[in-house]
Amino acid sequence: MTTPYDVPAKDLIDELSKKLQKEKEIFLPEENRYARTSVTNENPPIEKDWWYTRCASILRKVYINNQIGVERLASEYGGKRDRGSKPYRAMGGSGTIARRALQQLEKAGLITKIKGKGRSITPKGRSFLDNTASEVMQKIETQYPGLKKY
Repeated sequence: MTTPYDVPAKDLIDELSKKLQKEKEIFLPEENRYARTSVTNENPPIEKDWWYTRCASILRKVYINNQIGVERLASEYGGKRDRGSKPYRAMGGSGTIARRALQQLEKAGLITKIKGKGRSITPKGRSFLDNTASEVMQKIETQYPGLKKY
């Protein structure tokens, strides 16, 4: 059985974002249309489907970490803040984006909330990711037939 650990993250996230665009529960909230994703960024994202990519990435992170909270997710999407003549400093990403994405993934039934511990993936979400990972692996094997022996 192919899992998200077995395929490249970028390929898996791209395929997940395409599938999440078909879900009616997952959509770009009006409040986040022009929001920056972190205090380290000057402008909002340029890509039109950035929300689905972020939701797919969050879903993958929840799968890999088993349990993860909003604050930890926000720090995962942070970066270095340019503070002028002072040294750079690590800053977290937007907690609002992480929270709203998690709430939408909860409504879709892919993750669940565990009181006091954060979010965890549901069996539906686990099978969704495993099936998508196997599809990605099949695409990779058709592109590179020499990989089948590994």
